[in-house]
Amino acid sequence: MDDEKKEDLRHEDEKQEPDGITDNYEFLKETIKERPIDKKKLARHAGFLAAGGVLFGLVAALTFAYVEPKIEKNMQRKEVPYVNIPGDEEPGTQEEQSSEDNGKEEPQTGDNTGEDSQTAQAEPREITLDDYENLYTEILKQAEEPKKAMVTVIGSKKDEDWFQTPYENQISGLIVADNGQEMFILTEYRIVENVDRIQVVFCDGSMVDARFQKADKNTGFTILKVPVTDIPAETKERIITAPLGNSYGLNQGEPVIAIGSPMGYSDSIAYGVVTSTTNSVSKVDAEYGILTTDIVGSGDGSGILVNLKGEVVGVIAQSFAKADTKNIITGLSISQTKDLIENLSNNKDIIYMGITGQTITTEISEKKGIPKGVFVEGVEVDSPAMQADIRNADVIVEVNKEKVETVKGYQQQLKSCKAGSVIEVKAMRQGTEGYVEVTFEVTLGAL
Repeated sequence: MDDEKKEDLRHEDEKQEPDGITDNYEFLKETIKERPIDKKKLARHAGFLAAGGVLFGLVAALTFAYVEPKIEKNMQRKEVPYVNIPGDEEPGTQEEQSSEDNGKEEPQTGDNTGEDSQTAQAEPREITLDDYENLYTEILKQAEEPKKAMVTVIGSKKDEDWFQTPYENQISGLIVADNGQEMFILTEYRIVENVDRIQVVFCDGSMVDARFQKADKNTGFTILKVPVTDIPAETKERIITAPLGNSYGLNQGEPVIAIGSPMGYSDSIAYGVVTSTTNSVSKVDAEYGILTTDIVGSGDGSGILVNLKGEVVGVIAQSFAKADTKNIITGLSISQTKDLIENLSNNKDIIYMGITGQTITTEISEKKGIPKGVFVEGVEVDSPAMQADIRNADVIVEVNKEKVETVKGYQQQLKSCKAGSVIEVKAMRQGTEGYVEVTFEVTLGAL
């Protein structure tokens, strides 16, 4: 009886279950399989990726090919070749020269026969006007070559026409270097100060725009630059870089030619002789050799002094002339100016300490009881020297651990230093018990 009841209950439960569901729960036994890989679709994706990579590489290559020459060209423009102005060796002292002369053998003299005797027996003749004319013609020929390096520099403002500008606003310039990309012209800063446009007129009359490079406060000189590509081809064939000579070999009484604007206007020329080569002028941190002449000119004159070989031996600098000799042409020695020209052309810093000095020679030292060295005559306001407490009447004897006895030696030591560097300067300072050594730490500046 019990078995029958159990069977009946089982049949009732089966009736109550939903359709499609069995008591075996067979769906739980099914296995989930991974979808098979579609190789064709995968190949298409790979092809798309490869094509995209090729396209990207091609675009990158074309872009690089287009941009790279411009980048290289810009880099080449930045790498401006260095301007080099070869210097001159300063001759030795008189003692050295006399010892060399003593060591030389005297030339042997023979009988006064032949050409020498004929010269001695020749009768003197009077110099005619034709002789004078031929002489000055020959002198003028020596100026023809350096004149090709001369230019006229014009500074103008926006509201001015250079054709209407009076000649006082024009000044001479000299082509001193050519690095293959730009020509460098030496002139005076006063003509380009506070102007909007600078123009250069070459010897053949062609005119181009020039740009300011760098100026020197001491000399009043400045360097302008003109891109070579802006100069007409015909002009390039006619102009030259100035033949810079050796002014150390210039002697008192030697003839010189002043060309440029010695009279204060363009394309003027004058003749004369050198009256002195030994004078010098002290400026801030420097000393410059002065060439004086007997050539009458203008206080605003400019240009160059040329020897009879056609070489530039001086740069006219009327600002260095004394007040009572402004109408006499004065110049700076070219040999002592070459280093400055090179630094200005390369836009190099001019190292600045800020003292004006005078050389204390052995003779002065013995007479005055002042130590040998550079006597400080003046200290620039707010200069590195003033900040280091260097004072007037100090005698500088050592710069950057190198002994100095002359202003020129002091100047050379400064040139070997860098702007912003801290150097040690030793000097002798007079106290109640005589001179004592004092040491300064100077942070150099730049101009």
